[in-house]
Amino acid sequence: MKRLFLLLLGVIGLTTILFAQEDIPTYNGKILKVKVYIEQAKLEKTTSFPLKKGNNEVILTGNSLYMQPQSLQFTSDNDFIITDFTPYSQYVNPKPQTEEKLSLDKRNRLRVLRDSLEILNYKNSDSYALTSILGREKTVLENMKVISQPQTIDSIPKIKDALSYYRTKMLEITKLIQTENIAINNRNSLISNINNQINLILQGEIKQEPSRTEYYIRLNIYSDKDIPQCKLSYSYNVGGVSWQPYYDIKFTKPTDPVAFVLKAQLTQQTGEDWNDVNLVFSTEQPNNNRILGVLNPYYLREYTPIAYKQRLRSAPQVDAMIMDEKDMQVEAYGGASKKLNSNATNYSKMTVSQLTMLGKEYEVGMKHTLLSDGKVKTISLETKKTPTDYKHYTIPKIDKSVYISALLPNWEDLELMDATGKIYLEGSYINDTYINSNSTLDTLNLSIGADKRVAVDRKLTKSKPEKVGILSSYAETIVTITISIKNNNQTSIDLNLVDQIPLSNQDNITITVGDLAKAEYDEKTGKLTWDLKFNPLEAKTITFNYTVRHPKNANLFFN
Repeated sequence: MKRLFLLLLGVIGLTTILFAQEDIPTYNGKILKVKVYIEQAKLEKTTSFPLKKGNNEVILTGNSLYMQPQSLQFTSDNDFIITDFTPYSQYVNPKPQTEEKLSLDKRNRLRVLRDSLEILNYKNSDSYALTSILGREKTVLENMKVISQPQTIDSIPKIKDALSYYRTKMLEITKLIQTENIAINNRNSLISNINNQINLILQGEIKQEPSRTEYYIRLNIYSDKDIPQCKLSYSYNVGGVSWQPYYDIKFTKPTDPVAFVLKAQLTQQTGEDWNDVNLVFSTEQPNNNRILGVLNPYYLREYTPIAYKQRLRSAPQVDAMIMDEKDMQVEAYGGASKKLNSNATNYSKMTVSQLTMLGKEYEVGMKHTLLSDGKVKTISLETKKTPTDYKHYTIPKIDKSVYISALLPNWEDLELMDATGKIYLEGSYINDTYINSNSTLDTLNLSIGADKRVAVDRKLTKSKPEKVGILSSYAETIVTITISIKNNNQTSIDLNLVDQIPLSNQDNITITVGDLAKAEYDEKTGKLTWDLKFNPLEAKTITFNYTVRHPKNANLFFN
């Protein structure tokens, strides 16, 4: 393909112009390929037409409502020069001659209704453009260093200020998007109502085509010879389209590798139907205005810490300590198990993926037809597998259930994306999870669900408080925790058991650690950890204790 010489002598911006098109031939380009970015797409089209020697004028029709004129590119195998091109829009309000047969009142009514449609459609175009801009603003905010790279910020005040700014702007943008979406829905309801009124007026008399806004590209072409049929390929970026990745994560037998099936949830309302096109999904984000920043001087100064009130939670304070577990990289959430049908992986084997300078592309193996209806379509992209190990976890102080986690030591080889995932175990849906591809941990940890075949019980006993001395106002209480565990599986398991010793922040209460049953003890948090191995049908009992010295009349809660 030879790049055409583009002499931009005309207006390149997208404008609303009324050209006299009667004497200018028009051609409708066919979409062959669509490259879908995160929040926009690149349409690649082709068309053919004859050229005479000298200057020619051609109009390309059937273009998207959300065409970005600055992205227009043209290529061809023929020798000719595009001296200038002008994208423009024109509102088409079809008025068949048969409408003249209607009464004057009906014709006036039709004119008012169509004028209303025109106003509503233009307002919707503005709203779609605004929501697209706001979406890019959200992306910029999410890429702030305080969110994506908090470890690079060495100032607590800067982090607090940045988080405050992030929260304020995120709420502001979200409210604006919600407001525009509500306005769009209200206008769409009005548009539907107006179209129904028009249909009622024309019912039985005229077959009415809907009014619409059409987008054209006017080309001035110079050729030094007659070309009976020249082929022109052109492309442009459009808004009104987006895709989100997610994974089906499939576990089968303990000895089999886990399968990650990457799928794309695509939504397009570009105004153009994509009929039998080749699809490419890209993780790149064009026009995101990302540039290297400037490192300004950093001055140290004193500051007064601000006291923030911590919001109380219904769960015990130990929750925060447990959820900060270093190996809990991916936290799953979801409800009870239920049976769902998951897409097969054979289709995704046809996808060809490759790395680009700014991301990754997935070229789908089959052609697709996607209407501009705003509905979500799900397309499988690729399947990757990796070996996995399994480990059991339990925190009986919070929950006496035992959970199974899959440990994936080679997860970096999967080239995973930031995405939600649905976990399946032997074809049954278990729960949802979220994958953070930016993690620096060596092992990916996925929570699969509770293993009912491992029983755990925890009991607390305390001694009667005894005086420290005859004249002392202090007493000591010995607290003993007994944890019983029974593996009812027919296979061996590795179990991570977590409990804790309470801490004291009062001078009149001291805690002395007793027998910890060989636990790994963190003095700063009071956390106790055991890594245990159970044979099939094996039972074990863990007992540890601690002593609390306290005022003899103190009412303490032991848990």
